[in-house]
Amino acid sequence: MIVRVGLVGDEAGDELRRLERWLRADDDLGAVAIAPEQAPVQDGDMGPVLDALQLVLEPQGLLTAVAASLGTWASTRRRNVRIRVRSGEKEVEIDASRLNDPDEVALRITRELDGR
Repeated sequence: MIVRVGLVGDEAGDELRRLERWLRADDDLGAVAIAPEQAPVQDGDMGPVLDALQLVLEPQGLLTAVAASLGTWASTRRRNVRIRVRSGEKEVEIDASRLNDPDEVALRITRELDGR
């Protein structure tokens, strides 16, 4: 399963780099391949901009661990950030500023993307 994780909000690029470090440091995600995706360079850009993270989840059961890690990371954010998680045609967007329970985020991501 391939999952694309993007952020929407102030300083999304910087936050996405922080999220990448967070996911790489999570021992439960050691089998997840994480690749940064750059946005196409536009006129006036000083270089490539980080647009999203692509995660390859093999075995597929790793979605639950990724969703839990995203929920915990989101609960630590103080900025207004929305997390957009997509797999194929399925997508879920979570507003971290309205987050009450990291487990709720994990359940929502899993339910929306995996149908559980």
